[in-house]
Amino acid sequence: MQFIRRLLRAPAFHIVLLTLLLGMVFLRTQISPQDDHFHYQKFIETLASGRLDLSIPGFQGASFLALPLYLLTHSPLTNIYVQLLCALLLPLAGYAAAQALLKDRFQAVLFSYVIALSPYLTFIAFRGFTFPSFTLLILLTLWLRARGSAWAFLPWAFSVITKPFSIALFPLFLLWHPSRTNDANRHAQGWWVRFAFWKRSSRVSWWSKGWVQILFALPIPVLYVALQYAQVGHVIVGSHANLDQSNVFLWWRMPLNAAHGLQMMFSVHNYYFPDPGKTGPGNIMHTSPLLVAFGVFALLYPRENWKDICLARAIALTALIAFSLAAALDHMDHFYMETSVLLLTLASLPFVARHRLLLPLVLALFHLSFFYIWLWGRGTYFMDYSIFFVPFMVDILALLSWMLLGMPRSMAEWKRILRDLGWLGASA
Repeated sequence: MQFIRRLLRAPAFHIVLLTLLLGMVFLRTQISPQDDHFHYQKFIETLASGRLDLSIPGFQGASFLALPLYLLTHSPLTNIYVQLLCALLLPLAGYAAAQALLKDRFQAVLFSYVIALSPYLTFIAFRGFTFPSFTLLILLTLWLRARGSAWAFLPWAFSVITKPFSIALFPLFLLWHPSRTNDANRHAQGWWVRFAFWKRSSRVSWWSKGWVQILFALPIPVLYVALQYAQVGHVIVGSHANLDQSNVFLWWRMPLNAAHGLQMMFSVHNYYFPDPGKTGPGNIMHTSPLLVAFGVFALLYPRENWKDICLARAIALTALIAFSLAAALDHMDHFYMETSVLLLTLASLPFVARHRLLLPLVLALFHLSFFYIWLWGRGTYFMDYSIFFVPFMVDILALLSWMLLGMPRSMAEWKRILRDLGWLGASA
């Protein structure tokens, strides 16, 4: 029994378990390439032939990363395979980013579960969407930035040319400076998080300063846009060949889009009222609305929930800018809001860690995400009910963890908890 308790306290156990869970369900899920995949795959194959063709629709940042695999396999599904690999790395990247930012193991493990229980971040890879690689690049940026690494600009720059919404991360470079870490904090992350990185000095280097990182990151998206403009004569906005820099932003639609965005973020199910016929996976809950609400609360009252007030303000501004960028487009889509939603769920962790009785409610709403994605993908991606194995196993693990680690062992402990909640008087 002591061995099981030690295992449940080890972050590595949870990361490996979540990765294996996703991997096993991935093996039971069918690949069905759709729309955007063919643009990304065509770009990869064209690039492998020695030609950089930016007239192909789609932001191709992730396609550059997929090139080595295509050169090895020449598979017509290279883009999807890379996205699946990125999806499997998300729990580890989520833990690393949260641990580096919040310096709390429980919150970091909790964030890895949030990532694994967000099926629209992972299973969308079977369609060929690049959101798994986009999310991975954002998490790597947050991790490296929190560590004061001089390489944080690199995944950030590639995330911008994968989905430009991540340009909103600049407040984390300008307004927040990571605190110096010592060897104790580094060892707290575990060797499996830091095995590929050299020993850092506690002294922050000149080239890891925020404004320097921004200057390092700028040339990659600027060069990408300049080359595309030279080849095509305008900027192609994503996979929408009919959109360019002149018509992508519809400012008069911003209030309506913002209203619909708030509806998506705080509702269990959503209805795309601007155009009912377009209600689909982009308008269905991608995470637990409770976490989004808790994240907003934690950012509005940072002194009550955050140790690093400056970090909280930078995350709040980043989430607001990312949401505004999405609202300024032709229509609002939950996929467009992934940057802001990801940061709001990250911001909710300090609040949830202090109010752990909320965790069952949070977990319950994640089950609806799996139900909705199953409704959307049954018969195409999901031939059976195996996708529900992920939340089912998390339920079992959560109950086991509570029974072995958190459940009160005596009536006195139950009374103390009830008194802390205000359900019992001081004399009880």
